[in-house]
Amino acid sequence: MIKTIFSSKDSTLYQSSQSANTGNDGILQLSKFVSSSFGDLAVTRPVVHFDTTTVSASLAANGITTASSAGGLQWWLKLFISEEKDTQTEYQVVIHPIRESWTKGSGKSTHLPLTSDGVSWQYRDGTVPATQWTGVLGGRFFSGSAASESITQAFNNVQGDIEVNVTDMVHAWHNNQVTNNGFILKRSGSQETDSTIYGDQFYYSRNTNTIYSPRLEARYDDASHTFTATQGTKITVSHEVDIQPRLRPEYKQNSQERIWINTFIKGGARSQAGSVGSTYRHHLPQSSSYAIIDNATGEYVYKHDKDATYVGRTGTTENYIDIDMNGLFPERYYALEFKINHYSGSNVIATRYYKSNTLFKVVK
Repeated sequence: MIKTIFSSKDSTLYQSSQSANTGNDGILQLSKFVSSSFGDLAVTRPVVHFDTTTVSASLAANGITTASSAGGLQWWLKLFISEEKDTQTEYQVVIHPIRESWTKGSGKSTHLPLTSDGVSWQYRDGTVPATQWTGVLGGRFFSGSAASESITQAFNNVQGDIEVNVTDMVHAWHNNQVTNNGFILKRSGSQETDSTIYGDQFYYSRNTNTIYSPRLEARYDDASHTFTATQGTKITVSHEVDIQPRLRPEYKQNSQERIWINTFIKGGARSQAGSVGSTYRHHLPQSSSYAIIDNATGEYVYKHDKDATYVGRTGTTENYIDIDMNGLFPERYYALEFKINHYSGSNVIATRYYKSNTLFKVVK
């Protein structure tokens, strides 16, 4: 299962405009540039916050502890690139948990004069009441080497979308070790302070009019792993199969749905259990997974994951998947894709992908 939390507030801190707030910008900017007004190299640092209260309560109600990795629970931070300029082939982005609270504000980078009613390089809450970051500029954050204080994502000639495991940081929130004040993104140590220009990364913010808002995903395995020899016949690498998810045309955005999966072998004699042109209801191998694809963009909303998108099976020959529709944007169509690994002993001998021809829509 994947449960998605969209950002509750975000902004960019500008070293060259130390009281400027951009809490209503559609873009978060990670840059280092020469500023004539600052007189030296100046950097920017995005900050982003997620309210985990509702999802954490839902997980706890289902017996999933949010204060540790028991049950395989992981938390992943995702931000999506809007544009990159003059980017080096290799660079690193570091994520830290923020130590102090901050106010979103209503500013935009295009405002003249600049707005200063929220978080900025100098202030946590704007020029009024003018609460400064304690003892520092550019955001006060935990910076130790432990995974609960610092996570690095390295890029090497790839698109700069952020997708990083922040499990230890979120567990620290839920263990009451630190307060959830969100995350700050910055260049790694020397890459922020040396004279090399690593280019500009522009990420979509919560104010984007696209489907690429920042998000925090709770990923865990909630599928049944009860597989016995009496529960139908498993398909093999030699079978040509027809996978038929029993989808409704529409699902409500605030719903959690169980979708049953029928799997048939194509051709051969027909039986009452078969569909036209198919025979015998079978089940998928135990390691099968699913992904969700946005039909308009062709991009994965949820990628294949051996735990979080595991295909389960109960005491019948039918497989199933559980989907939290809150993570899918409404008024859009989606397709399911299934990944099947075939094994010989413990070795994968073949991997096959099947995309469903039936779409479903999420509605408000």
